[in-house]
Amino acid sequence: MEYEFIFLRTNYLMSDIKYIENGAGIGAYCYYTDRFKSENISVYLTLPTSREDSVKRSLFLSVLKRGTKSLPTQKEINIKLDELYATLVSLKNQKFDDTQLLGISADIIDSAYTECGEDLMPEVLNLLAEILYSPKKDGETGRFCEDFVRSEKENYKSIILSQINEPRTYAAIRCREEMFAELGIFDKLDTMCEKIDGATADEIYEVYTDAVQNAGILAFYVGKRSPEEVMAQLEGAFSPKGHKKCKAATSTIPRLASRCTPKEVIESADVTQGRLVMGFNSGITWRDEDYYATLLCNEILGASPISKLMVNVREKLSLCYECSSVYNSARGAIIVTTGIDTENYELARGAIEAQLDDIKNGSVSEQELLAAKKSIYNIYNAVSDSPNAIERFYLGRIINGIDASVSDFLKKIDALSLDDVINAAKKLELHTVYFLKGERQGEGESDEI
Repeated sequence: MEYEFIFLRTNYLMSDIKYIENGAGIGAYCYYTDRFKSENISVYLTLPTSREDSVKRSLFLSVLKRGTKSLPTQKEINIKLDELYATLVSLKNQKFDDTQLLGISADIIDSAYTECGEDLMPEVLNLLAEILYSPKKDGETGRFCEDFVRSEKENYKSIILSQINEPRTYAAIRCREEMFAELGIFDKLDTMCEKIDGATADEIYEVYTDAVQNAGILAFYVGKRSPEEVMAQLEGAFSPKGHKKCKAATSTIPRLASRCTPKEVIESADVTQGRLVMGFNSGITWRDEDYYATLLCNEILGASPISKLMVNVREKLSLCYECSSVYNSARGAIIVTTGIDTENYELARGAIEAQLDDIKNGSVSEQELLAAKKSIYNIYNAVSDSPNAIERFYLGRIINGIDASVSDFLKKIDALSLDDVINAAKKLELHTVYFLKGERQGEGESDEI
């Protein structure tokens, strides 16, 4: 199918990111730094998200790493990478609402540190292109090898089952499923298992073929090369593949509707420790100006070690074994997760709501406000310490049309007042409560269900 879909946003003011494209479906964002002894490049197939094909896309991506036309086994691929000064290669599968990036990343030692000063980038990019475009195929069918597909299906399913069997992860996912059910953007865990079982090798190969024939190439580079040199290297490895350049379209974010009465879901399991997860909806995503105040509000509420949830609900009231909150900025929600004794369900729920009410009422000390800001500073000042962290920070913002460098981001946090935090807190409403009720007697945190 022909994709009419936005995946490149080029009108950026960020001085630390440079964009270059070749007019033939290849684009690259380049972050210049000489801090590292290696250079990092990720190469993505860019596609519109597809709930129908999501599982098959994940499967074909994992199958690609099993072997190529010239390196038909994973062992031979690893030997080749060892010859390239132990270049690290990893698969990447990222979703940003209506954009999905499927690709492969390489961490390559800088030529200054190779034995004879050889530049490894051309050979590494050729290997990445071979992994993406020339996978090992079955000699009879000309498609993916059945053994590879079967093995990767088992691996994928084991990951899903491990999430089901770990109460903390399971409860968090179940709350997400219930909270965002109306948006129709997530598959339930059991549905994913059914899709894995039902995906055939032929279907997976067809989805793969559609992707490589219709996707453009988006790269993100961290290192010392100029954008022009990065593009020349990419063209040397990927230009013959005939990429399509997608047309721009309007990107939208589905938002949750308000609820007069919170949804409450209680399930029982043979575990000792109950898991309480509470989803608060604000509708404020990272594209909104109130995003920064909401992020700071979440830090005060439960994201930092000296947050209200930690100090009051856990330490002072002793109502939970652990208690924290996460801001889902893509969905405009704050999710609070706790491990509690089953009999403390109502007390813990009330205490958590009380901490948010305190913020709404302005019961936040100057010390709490400054400590929350400092916590955010420490996290985001460390972005430049890792190529992967640099890519994570910028790529998500680029895809979502947010023009802000790390320094811009921290300036906005620094400028926030208590009133800004109060206003952000007032927009948060309890939307969904999920409780995994423990039925086993005794204590312990390593339960399985």
